[in-house]
Amino acid sequence: MGKIVAAVGLSHAPGAIGFPETAKPDARQRTEDATRALGKTLTDAKPDVIFAFLDDHFENFYRNHMPTIAVSIADQHVGPADQWMEPLHIDKKTYFPGNPKVAEHLIESLVGQGFDVSRTGPVEYGNNLLMPWILMEPKLPNVSIIPIFLNVFTPPLMKYSRAYALGEACRKAAESLPDDTRVAFLCTGGLSHWPPYWNPHQAGDPPQDEFLKLMKEYQTVGKSVLERVPDLFVKFDDYEVEMAAKNEYPLNSKHPLVNAEWDQKFMDHFCAGDKKWLQELTYEEVEEEAGHGGHEVLNWVALSGAMGGSKAKLLLYEPVMEWICGMTYADFQFLPSLSSSSSKAVIFESIRVDRIAQRVIGVPAKDGDPLKDGLAKEETQPHGRKKQ
Repeated sequence: MGKIVAAVGLSHAPGAIGFPETAKPDARQRTEDATRALGKTLTDAKPDVIFAFLDDHFENFYRNHMPTIAVSIADQHVGPADQWMEPLHIDKKTYFPGNPKVAEHLIESLVGQGFDVSRTGPVEYGNNLLMPWILMEPKLPNVSIIPIFLNVFTPPLMKYSRAYALGEACRKAAESLPDDTRVAFLCTGGLSHWPPYWNPHQAGDPPQDEFLKLMKEYQTVGKSVLERVPDLFVKFDDYEVEMAAKNEYPLNSKHPLVNAEWDQKFMDHFCAGDKKWLQELTYEEVEEEAGHGGHEVLNWVALSGAMGGSKAKLLLYEPVMEWICGMTYADFQFLPSLSSSSSKAVIFESIRVDRIAQRVIGVPAKDGDPLKDGLAKEETQPHGRKKQ
């Protein structure tokens, strides 16, 4: 039977690789340290396949045909999609093995458990996978990734209780795989953020903002819009950077872009394995407290379901206004502490857990505290990308 060997969750803000230099250097360093720690967890676990709870940022699905849940079955999937190459500063596409046999098993199991899952063929990834994968630097050249897409941007969305049940069903599917298949779970996205996608509740319908009018069209009909506006996602990045500078969504409004207090509350319940609280989340609460981008916590709730409500370790919570995102990193595995670098990661993680409430409410860290000083100061060059 299949064996669950790891489970990790992290944010996927495109700014972390698209415009990382805009963040404060110590905050950027902490997020990159935490991301690599999760990559090490996956590398050490040696999974054969990763079940990834992701959301599509209109690379593959659009408002005129938006599945609530989709499992993609193909020999391989690719990323980033063309429109994301320049904004993410990636000059080469990556092909990820898809393992159709395992994907077929998953979708058959989910349908058998009462989930009406859409089947897709090959898909294109965006920042949903590429940003975490590049910065995690996992040494897993042969691992397969099975994408499990949850609709988070096009209401109506699934209930949070249903997302939790989906995670439970995916674990059952994983454990019924043959030949002692090693399975890791991954979720990406969140936490609170108000990204420059059109949302009827946040930006109005029809939207008054000219850029969001264009995004509504793209989100509805898809890539034909890119033929007319090929640099749409370059404009998207520019709009996002301006939003961050003004702390506004849409531009010329006064909506905050990160809600650190709600983020910490969510992670407190998530890391405690509080199944009841996670299941009782509502669309309205998340929309108000965490924004239309905050519904990516559906992926996190599914991950908690897959782990049976087990407790998780919070490696880092870092509100990064420059990337308009509450950046979050959690691991269901204990970090190793045999080497100096890994010991440093453990110290870093434990202090973050103890001190994060102080950070949220504005209590300053003391000199010499890793919360203030950052930990690793080394320059890094993940996947050949120059440190900016």
